[in-house]
Amino acid sequence: MNLNLFRKSFVVVKRICNVRYLYTSKSNLNFTVVNFNEKKENDALEYTSEDLSTVTPYFPQSFNLAAYVNSSETLQNLVHLNVNLSKIEKNPIIVEKILKLNFEQDIKRGLLFIKDFVNGDDIGNFLTKNPLILCEDVEDLEVRVNYLKSKQFEHNEISRIITKNPFWLMFSTIRIDRRLGFYQEKFELSGNEVRLLATKQPRLITYNLQHIQTNFFVIKEEMGFKDDEIKQLLLAKPRLWMMNQKKILERFNYIHNVIKIPHEIILQCPHILLHRNFKVKQRHTFLEKLGRAQYNPTIENFVPLNALFELTDIEFCKKYAKCHVDDFNMFLKTL
Repeated sequence: MNLNLFRKSFVVVKRICNVRYLYTSKSNLNFTVVNFNEKKENDALEYTSEDLSTVTPYFPQSFNLAAYVNSSETLQNLVHLNVNLSKIEKNPIIVEKILKLNFEQDIKRGLLFIKDFVNGDDIGNFLTKNPLILCEDVEDLEVRVNYLKSKQFEHNEISRIITKNPFWLMFSTIRIDRRLGFYQEKFELSGNEVRLLATKQPRLITYNLQHIQTNFFVIKEEMGFKDDEIKQLLLAKPRLWMMNQKKILERFNYIHNVIKIPHEIILQCPHILLHRNFKVKQRHTFLEKLGRAQYNPTIENFVPLNALFELTDIEFCKKYAKCHVDDFNMFLKTL
């Protein structure tokens, strides 16, 4: 009999008899017959009426965590701490790590440690920003806090650092030490000034150092501040070093080159560089029209720089423009 014909006949017989054949050799046609209805032990496809959904749940790459809160003690406790799960679930990798943690064994001890430095009302926001802190060993966290204590940081300073920068404790002591050393050497800071900087703006210490270097170049070379003035700016408004270089340069150019405010006056009110030119330009133009755009503190009718962005329109008009706020509003319509 032709081999192909034989195989076709075999398929027909297989369907009729409701059996399964296993081909065991290429050299001869020997088969083993197995009844479909026969039960095999440890068969992975064996039917069971038991609910196995809670044994090893499958979490797809994109899902809503709310669906798993009822069956997860970890998620339930995070909700009680006011953690925003809708933000955490945007990163499936983080979610996968969190769901594998056991609250009593893996999380509780870390939470108690964090609570010593983060106010209870702030823990939810803290964990929302950095949920991966729950995956860190408590021993490592203790080492990183002890490093700060060895550098003479007070407990309240450490608390502020950790609260304001939830990612600080993710950095090893070696990395933090190198970064504190970078700022101390780059800006010629004393030990107390380093502690002041780290406490005042903790995010700056862990910020991208290339960005810091670029802003340093812009402030020194393009804006023309001297080294001692740069140090003064850093300690007064460290956030300037985290700003976009183009924006900070645009604001400086308007204040220094258009309004003609010298460096020494800007140093007295550095936070003007943190505000957009839009409001500053409106008020300066209005004062200029009234003949009151006078920013020299040694001359009569002096207008401080903070009047250009801090005060309400009513206060600005009453105290410095010496007019009714309606006049200012009418002027704005002409711009």
